[in-house]
Formats: sequence, structure tokens, C-alpha cells
Amino acid sequence: MAAEQRKLLEQLMGAGASSRHAQLSLSDPKVCRSYLVGTCPHDLFTNTKQDLGPCPKVHSEPLKTEYETAPDKSKHGFEYDYMRDMQKYIDECNRRIDAAQRRLEKTPDEIRQTNDLVYSTSPLANEHPECALIKVRLLA
Repeated sequence: MAAEQRKLLEQLMGAGASSRHAQLSLSDPKVCRSYLVGTCPHDLFTNTKQDLGPCPKVHSEPLKTEYETAPDKSKHGFEYDYMRDMQKYIDECNRRIDAAQRRLEKTPDEIRQTNDLVYSTSPLANEHPECALIKVRLLA
């Protein structure tokens, strides 16, 4: 089944389309370095508010395997780039969390109003529910 689909794709796109990834090297700027080192952030947050959309760079499994088997990974500096990019995304998530928490915080006036409402309704707790409901309507 997959072979048939590949054959149809080659007919439509040309024979060079399937070998496009084979022409790339580890140092090619079109290759996603985060994917080679670990996980691409674009893949982490799919279908959430933090969704970054599809990664604009190439995710090639053969290149990832080549990178993992390379004897001297540090010469590329991909780990540093990966950690820098992940820290950037973590900082962005923390910034959004802080902004959401600030939106949830109550102002001193709102806290006072809530406390006043709680104190004004606390004597109603011992009354019949219908009487308490009438008093609450009158207070509002």
C-alpha cells in the first residue's frame, strides 16, 4: 500500500521529490536542529493554546539517526541551540502564565465587596432557604 502511494507521489511530483531529504546534510539551515537533538517545540504544543503551528524546517529521521551516531556531536553546537530554544519557549510559557494569573487576581475593592457579601449573607445560613433567598434578593 505504502509503496503504491510512493509510486503515485513520484509520478505526480517527479522522482526528485522523494529524494529531497537525502540531499540535505546536518549543517543545512533547512534542517530542524531541535528535532535532531531531541524534540521540536512545534511538536510539543499541538492542539493547545500554545500551538506554534507546523515547523518550517525539515524533520528527517535519517538525519536524526546520523546525528545520534556521530562521534563528535559537540562540534555542531546543536545542543546549545536546542537548550537556548527550549529556554526561550519555557520563558514564553511562563510569561503567558504570569499574564493569566494577573488577570485572575482580584483588586482590593473586589476583595472588599466579596467579604461584605459573605458577611452580609452569613446570618442567612441558619434560616429557611426560601427566606434566605428573599433576603439575598433584597440585598442585591
